[in-house]
Amino acid sequence: MKFHLTPGVLAFGLATLIPAAAQNEAPAEKPAEAPAAPAAPIDPAKVKTQSSYGLGFRAGGEFGQQYGQFGITPGDIETESFVKGFMAAFKGDKPEVSEADLQGAMQALGELLQTREKEGAEKNLEAGKKFLEENGKREGVITTKSGLQYEVLAKGGEEKYVAPKEGEPEKQFMVNYKGTLIDGTEFDASPEGSPVPMGMQVIEGFKEALTTMPVGSKWKLFIPSAMAYGDQRRSAEIAPNSVLIFELELVKIQDAPQNPHGGLPFPMPGQGE
Repeated sequence: MKFHLTPGVLAFGLATLIPAAAQNEAPAEKPAEAPAAPAAPIDPAKVKTQSSYGLGFRAGGEFGQQYGQFGITPGDIETESFVKGFMAAFKGDKPEVSEADLQGAMQALGELLQTREKEGAEKNLEAGKKFLEENGKREGVITTKSGLQYEVLAKGGEEKYVAPKEGEPEKQFMVNYKGTLIDGTEFDASPEGSPVPMGMQVIEGFKEALTTMPVGSKWKLFIPSAMAYGDQRRSAEIAPNSVLIFELELVKIQDAPQNPHGGLPFPMPGQGE
């Protein structure tokens, strides 16, 4: 999903902060994790302290996912005021700041973020261009006509994607992957040892690789921003004009199942936000 950050969008998003952060559900986009070990006995005197920390930790994670996509960072938050506002809303108290002042502050924050995003996008575009120019000179790195770069880590076999004929089912690709930025920051990965299905509803760089690489092969992809999410922020980690690096292993190509509910039955790389 792509979106444009505007002060109005930001104000609306921040207005829903407390209800969103207070939900006691795990983030929907995270890969499935192994069952947790049985909880160890805890000192009754520590229950309130540790459970409060746990609730705050979960709320913080959900806040980061929901508002990181607008470019909000921990440095934008004044901790004391944030906690004060959070607890006031949690207890059902009236805000100490007028609605007009709150709206004005949200508007100003939105404008600040827009300016910062624009400046960051220009820097990322230049940094990405420089990175790809240098990376393309390395031995073993192949640059395609589209600008996608890849390095073969494992050759695989002979089987490759063949576009289905009319009336035939679409294909899905069973893959293992890990995504990082050019500075090494990891932003997404498939569960270890559990290939995930992907279809054609993925970023252009992924689509080109999946339809080109042999089954059993493993490539390291260097995806220009224009073949990823362009000038739009995707998540807290994936800023505008980010070059994305993926280690991608194609395990199998098979017929895609029908999706009875409509929509996309496949995850998008980089969607673990």
